[in-house]
Amino acid sequence: MWPFYRKVPLEEQLERLRPTGIIPNPGVTEADLLAFATKGKLERKPFRGLVEALARDIEREPFTPITDRLWLCDYERVEDHGAYRDVLLRLERMTGHALGLANVTDHVDIEAGRAFLQFTFQGQRVHWNLQVNDDWLDPTVLHEYDTLLLQTAADLRIYSNHADYGQSALLGAFTTEQKRIFDELTGIEMPMIATQK
Repeated sequence: MWPFYRKVPLEEQLERLRPTGIIPNPGVTEADLLAFATKGKLERKPFRGLVEALARDIEREPFTPITDRLWLCDYERVEDHGAYRDVLLRLERMTGHALGLANVTDHVDIEAGRAFLQFTFQGQRVHWNLQVNDDWLDPTVLHEYDTLLLQTAADLRIYSNHADYGQSALLGAFTTEQKRIFDELTGIEMPMIATQK
């Protein structure tokens, strides 16, 4: 376990996270990371705060992910058509398009209590019916995506912590070895999504 009692420079933290696959996207600046916490705070409590900052989107145009491998996903996000499509496309981005999904469409009708996702996977059209609970995300989409990863040769899996972030969940895409390093560095509990109910 990394010693949490000493200050660790931000640059060193970023370098130590590289083997986990967590690398800031091109164009991301230190100022983007510091939009969520001061440098001093991130250095006094290493890794956890930085991981949470990296899991967000930049707070300026074009509002893209700071890193692709992490996502602090707000579960209260399903208001209309396109919401589940966006979730699925974000999962694909997290895994480097490991499943190669195409023709992703969705339908969301909260008043009628109807939502579904459709896409093409390995030449087959796939349809997932999803539960409607006001504007809350049905986590079935996360479980089903991870199940597809398991059925392929993809080495990446989806991990999640939804206990420590209120209405959000910290999601990560890691290989087994990357997750081992992540656990040693951060101490953040993130079980594999497929093991969660």
